[in-house]
Amino acid sequence: MDYTIRTIIVIALIAIYWYMRKKKKEAEGPVKKSVPGAPRTAVERPVRPAEPPEVVYANLRKRAFETSPQSLGQAGDVGENEAYALIMEMGISDSVLTLACFADGDAGLYYQSGGGMKGGGAHENVRKAAKEVMALAQKAIPAMAPATGTPLLPDPGQVRFYALTPKGLLTAEVNREALGESQGPFTALFYSGQEVVGQMRQVQAQKAS
Repeated sequence: MDYTIRTIIVIALIAIYWYMRKKKKEAEGPVKKSVPGAPRTAVERPVRPAEPPEVVYANLRKRAFETSPQSLGQAGDVGENEAYALIMEMGISDSVLTLACFADGDAGLYYQSGGGMKGGGAHENVRKAAKEVMALAQKAIPAMAPATGTPLLPDPGQVRFYALTPKGLLTAEVNREALGESQGPFTALFYSGQEVVGQMRQVQAQKAS
């Protein structure tokens, strides 16, 4: 076999090798290369578990207490002893219901066990009821004391009020049954808060339907 024939055979074998290699790669599919700065695929990205209800509740509650008067615009321009937000919390069985009303008419309703609603001020009936709470809060402030430390949750059967003022946080706790027996400022404030809760639940029901 002369040199020319051997050369042709070698070239043919090389061509067959590369052809078979190409077919094998096509069968395996394209190789995905990672590009710097490109988002990872869904397989590579771990799915973040949903936060438990009590964590969501704690974050919403914390945000309500951290509300500043400046964030409420002109409605937050109140005297140092006036409330720009009122938070009412009710201990119910093994949970807590937190209602937050603000001077601009916004309101939020949060359940420790999960669920609730924020942005209630976008609805006229809620906004009107929330502003009524703020008007009654001014009458209850003289009977409230400065709060110290982290705002505490009420025990079952108890209702705790928090007034956010430019001067500081004020609070008072009342037994739920006592509210139905007296005619003091907290009784009016409690039932006004219940009206906000009712209006917000009605909005939720309308959305659900």
